[in-house]
This record gives sequence, structure tokens and C-alpha cells, in this order.
Amino acid sequence: MTLTVRLSTHLEDQFDRYCKARRVTKTHVITQLLSEHLSPSPRHGKTALELARQFDVVGSFSSGQGDLAQNRKQYLMKKLHAKHSG
Repeated sequence: MTLTVRLSTHLEDQFDRYCKARRVTKTHVITQLLSEHLSPSPRHGKTALELARQFDVVGSFSSGQGDLAQNRKQYLMKKLHAKHSG
């Protein structure tokens, strides 16, 4: 089967460099990507976000507060109130 794909100039350049650097054909890369994407098997490994949630570190790196992303409005209001009241 022949497939035609329209790519932006930037993406085409990136794709060309990627294939040349790895000494693979464009057909090989596209075939691999489609095979992985369309595979019925579950994804291998977890995303960075899934791992961060698993270890309860989302939003807690510098503050130490693990719920910072979820309760950002309350923390912001508290900070603003403290700033303006004294």
C-alpha cells in the first residue's frame, strides 16, 4: 500500500534528520510507529504523570505539599490574604 502524508516543512526536516541519523528508511519508521500505535497489547511502562501520581509527588517538589495542584486556589487565596493583611 502506498500512503501519502502532508507534513510541515519543519516536521519533514526533523523526520529526514531522524531517519538519516539512525540509518533507517522512512517506511521503516512509519511502519514501526503504526504497529506500536495500533497494537492491541497494553502500553509498556507508565507515563511520567502516571508515575508521579503513583508516588504522590504531583505538585509537591519544592513546597512539600502533595495536594498543591488540586488545591491551588485555596493556597493562592491564603497567600494573598497573608500578603494584604500584614
